[in-house]
Amino acid sequence: MRHKVSHFLALVVISALTVGLLAGPADAKTHRMSAKQKAHVRAKLRKQIKKNPKVVQKKWFLKRASLVNFQLPVTIRLRGVPPTAPNTNPSAVSNGNYCYDNQATGPLNTSCTAYNGSNPNIANIDLGSSLGQRQVALGGSLSGTITFHDSFDGGALGNVDISLNRDQGTGGKDHTLKTTSIPLLWNDQVTSGRFDGNDLGLLDSPPANGVTGFGVNPQPTGCSDYKVGGRNVGTVNGYSGYNLDSTVTTLGVSSPYTSYAFGTDYLTYARGFKPTTSYGTGNTGLPGYPWLGTGVDGFVTGFFGIKSGVDAIDQVTTGGLPGNDYVVGPSPNPFPQGSPYSPNAPGFFNAQNSVLRTNALSLNIAPAGTSVNQADPNGDHPSGSQNIVLGKSGGQANLFGNIPGKSYGIDITANFATKISSIIRVVDQDAFHTHLGLFAGEHYPAGVFNCAQIWTGYVQNYIPSVHLAGSLKIAPGLTSDGHLRIAKATVSTPVIGNTPDAARFAVAACLSPESNFKANNTVNSIDSDSYTGNGLLIPGGAGKKDINGQPLNPDLNRSAPDDPCNQTQSALLHYSGMNGTTVPTLTDGDVADGYTTTDNGARVSVGADLNVQNVSIDVLIGDV
Repeated sequence: MRHKVSHFLALVVISALTVGLLAGPADAKTHRMSAKQKAHVRAKLRKQIKKNPKVVQKKWFLKRASLVNFQLPVTIRLRGVPPTAPNTNPSAVSNGNYCYDNQATGPLNTSCTAYNGSNPNIANIDLGSSLGQRQVALGGSLSGTITFHDSFDGGALGNVDISLNRDQGTGGKDHTLKTTSIPLLWNDQVTSGRFDGNDLGLLDSPPANGVTGFGVNPQPTGCSDYKVGGRNVGTVNGYSGYNLDSTVTTLGVSSPYTSYAFGTDYLTYARGFKPTTSYGTGNTGLPGYPWLGTGVDGFVTGFFGIKSGVDAIDQVTTGGLPGNDYVVGPSPNPFPQGSPYSPNAPGFFNAQNSVLRTNALSLNIAPAGTSVNQADPNGDHPSGSQNIVLGKSGGQANLFGNIPGKSYGIDITANFATKISSIIRVVDQDAFHTHLGLFAGEHYPAGVFNCAQIWTGYVQNYIPSVHLAGSLKIAPGLTSDGHLRIAKATVSTPVIGNTPDAARFAVAACLSPESNFKANNTVNSIDSDSYTGNGLLIPGGAGKKDINGQPLNPDLNRSAPDDPCNQTQSALLHYSGMNGTTVPTLTDGDVADGYTTTDNGARVSVGADLNVQNVSIDVLIGDV
């Protein structure tokens, strides 16, 4: 009997070993699939995901995906704001509800749909004790790849790797994150005073004892009337700032003074003053800036229309719409208080006092291994900081809950690259043509930029080690624009102890002006891009000078120049110096002259801490 039992047990052991041996080659066979077979399995898995995205939570799917190193291309898109929504101005009641088409590169448009929604995707940038904190709104998308793993590979069930990919700028899609413009420096004169105050020799502050007259005036120099809808700019000494609507034939008794009126939205020059006592009655000022033709011996030939247009201070607005150079973030009052106007006054926004702000940034994933030399003061990058080498952007997530050993379900680190250009608003520009006017055949002087905006070139910036963590939930569905969503996520800067793990980096802005903010005119214009123009005042015909007689189109703005900081300026800027001199680029300091630095001052660098708030994300299948 014992012999039979022993024989039976031996058969059981042999059978078990046989099954084990047979099972081994089966798994090994799976791993020895050809590339064609693995591609076939991956194609089937991809079809199953498109048919039912919830399948990614099935254990059998995870195992098969792991065995063939399945990678799923995804688009990580921020949720909560339309990617192409137009911008609306906060002063819509007073300026006719102007808004801009798309990325603020189109003309003024009074019929576009205004976007009034809020954006939940917010980041705080701490620029130090001098500049303070700024809020920026975020939008856009990134391309990514999800690689599936499970316990077969030594990881936890449901673990996936996430890679963030650099947008190569091909295929017509833009996979970059967008921000609002970041206001940096401010001046209270932007929202006080009058745009022609410097030309007229007005005081920088209200005079004592209420004395008024030519050369003194209760309104200082500034830009408060440099607005859209410039016909109604208030009153000075009881006289209206309205411009004229119809042709007038007598500003004086002599025919060279014949004037032509301008239409809606043009500003009155020297309102509240009589040009001379013989110019008729009323202190209504002039319908534009006077210009004198050659050989006229000082007689006014006509007037250039003054239209703030895209440069108007009330085109600078606040809100959550990213990708628009006019939107300076969610906070209507990002600067320290100090303006003579109450922040609570209707239509007043502290943000409009900005005299230096960035463009709306486009953040691209930086290539892994990028070496950033920030010690060289004259390089095209921030200076005065440590050199860094950027790592790979990405991380991991778990499809079923938290990542093992962590209190969150998604953990990624991103390294960004972006070109930062500056927008400068000129305030209290030295007006070297005071009391002389503009002369045909001469260069436009720098005074034509008073209260207007100027572009600078860019500085290449990097934002390394942006650490984000949060929750990931499988949430299959169709988005409003017809794309297939596989998951939702909410991420923010994690808090370690009681301190946010904010990304600390050096950020640089350019201070060297390069080109006008208004677009070049297509008629009688100077060519500021190719630098073949000479900045000369080109009269078109006698009398009225509107767009056709000016080098700029007031209703159309330029995009940021794609030139590094401190390049040769556009013709209009380049020839705006005194006596025909040109405006040079900034030169480096020379130690032979006693300087201790070789920096040229074209760039300014500050330290910054980036703290991302709760950012909502849709994970979309494919390249969207």
